[in-house]
Amino acid sequence: MQGPVRKPGAVPTKRLLALGFGVILSFTAICVVILWEMARKDYRHAEQAAANLVASIASEIDRNIELYDLSLQAVVDGVRLPEINRISPELRQVILFDRAATAKDLGSILVLDKIGGVRLDSRNVPPRQANFADRDFFQIHQARDDAGLFISPPWVTSSGEYLISLSRRISAPDGAFEGVVAGSMRLSYFHDLFRKMNFGAKDSMTLFNADGVILMRAPFEIDRIGQNIRNSLTLKQYPQYSSGSYTSHSLVDDITRLYVFHQVGNHSLLLTEGLALEGIYADWWRQLWLIGFVVIALGGFSIVLMFYLLAALKRRAVAEGKLAWLANTDGLTGLANRRHFDAALTTEWRREQRSREPISLLMIDVDHFKAYNDAYGHQAGDAVLTTVAQCVARSAKRAPDLGARYGGEEFSVLLPGVATAGALEVAQEIRKELALARETQPNLPTVSIGLACLVPSYSFAEADLVKAADEALYAAKRSGRDCINISPGSRSAWTANQAA
Repeated sequence: MQGPVRKPGAVPTKRLLALGFGVILSFTAICVVILWEMARKDYRHAEQAAANLVASIASEIDRNIELYDLSLQAVVDGVRLPEINRISPELRQVILFDRAATAKDLGSILVLDKIGGVRLDSRNVPPRQANFADRDFFQIHQARDDAGLFISPPWVTSSGEYLISLSRRISAPDGAFEGVVAGSMRLSYFHDLFRKMNFGAKDSMTLFNADGVILMRAPFEIDRIGQNIRNSLTLKQYPQYSSGSYTSHSLVDDITRLYVFHQVGNHSLLLTEGLALEGIYADWWRQLWLIGFVVIALGGFSIVLMFYLLAALKRRAVAEGKLAWLANTDGLTGLANRRHFDAALTTEWRREQRSREPISLLMIDVDHFKAYNDAYGHQAGDAVLTTVAQCVARSAKRAPDLGARYGGEEFSVLLPGVATAGALEVAQEIRKELALARETQPNLPTVSIGLACLVPSYSFAEADLVKAADEALYAAKRSGRDCINISPGSRSAWTANQAA
C-alpha cells in the first residue's frame, strides 16, 4: 500500500562523499605535482652546480699538467740538440730545466737513456745513480712511439710519499727509441685542491685515470689511493662521453649519489663529484613534511567538516520528512489526509488518462458513528477510527494503492489501474478484516462502502469519480448500511465483464 507520503529524497550521501574526497584528492594531487617539480628543480640545480664546479677544477688541473708538460717537452727538444752535451753541466741545467721543475708539489725531472739509466736530473748535478727500466712510464714509451704524455697510476716513494709520473718519449731523428723524460707530481697537490672545496657531509670528489685507478678522493682516506673502480658507470660512458651525470650507489662507500663527471683536458684522467641525494633533497624533505602536515591537517579538517555537513543535511532531511509526513498524514489514523488524497488522485488520474487504464475509488463510512461516539465517548470513537484505518491499510496491499481519511468518520481508498472487480475484492477484504476485529471488539460498528470505477478521459474529471463513489456510499446507507454498493456506471461495466 502506498504510504501517506512519498519518501522524501534521501540525502545523496555517496555523491557528497565522492565530491568531498574528490576535492581532497585533487588538492593532494596538486600538492604532489608541486612537490615533484620542486624535487626536480633541486636535482637540476645541484646537477648544474656540480657540473660547473667539476669543469672548473678539471680546467685548473689541466692547466697545471699542461704547464708541467711544456717543461717536459722543452727537455725533450733540448736533449736532441747536438751541442747540449758539449757545454758545462751547470749551463746545461739552466737550458734544459726551467723554474716550473722546481715548483711546489712537483718532483725532479729525469732524463733516462734507452736502458732506463738516469742521464740528467733537474735537481742534482751530477745526476743520481738509478735505473727505472722496470717502471710503467718507461716501458710504455719504449714499446710505443705514440704514447704522448703518459700519466702513471700513483706510486709510493721509499719515504712514503705518494706521486704520479708524467713522462714523454725521446726519439732519434729516425724514430728509434732514445729514452724518456719523466717528472713527478705529488698527490698532495690534488689533496690541497680538494680540501678547498666545501662539500656536504656525504658528498665526494674523485680523480681517477681511464683504467679506474683512484689518484685522489675527498673525503680523504689513504687506503683509497690506488683503489680500482673500473666498474664505475663513469668508465662505462667514457670515452664516448667526456662529461655527463647519473645517479648510482657508490662503489666505495655504498652511498646513493648524483655523480657528475668531466674529463681533465685531453688527458686520460676523469674527475667526478658525487652529491648525496639526501643532501640534495634535505630542504625538499623539510618542505615535504611541512606541506604534508598542512595537507593532512586540511584534509582531516575537510573530512570532519564534510561529515558534519552530511549529518546536518541528514538532520534537515529527516526534519523535512517529518514535516512532509505531518503535512500529508492524518495524525490519528496514520493514513493519508485529505490534502494528500486530492494530490494523489490528480496525479493518478492524469497517469491513467495517458495509459487508458481504469481507476477505482472506495468511499467508506462508519455506520452510526455519532451514536457510538455519544454512547462510549470520544476516546472509544478514536479507537474505532484507528481500527478501521488498520483494516483499510491491510486490505489495500499494492504499492500504488492509497488509503486516506477523507474526513470525520469517512475513509477512501484510491486504486489506480484496478477495475470494478478488483476494487470489489478490496472492499470485501476490508469488511472481512473488520469482522475479524469485531471478534475482540464486539461493539465495533459496521461500515458502508461505495465503489466507483472510471476510465479517465477528457470527458470526465477526477471529481466525477469522487462524486460517483460518494453517491454509491449514500446509496449503501439508504439500503440499510453494512454493505457494499457499486455506482450504476461501474455496476453495468462489471456486470458486462461478469457475463463475458
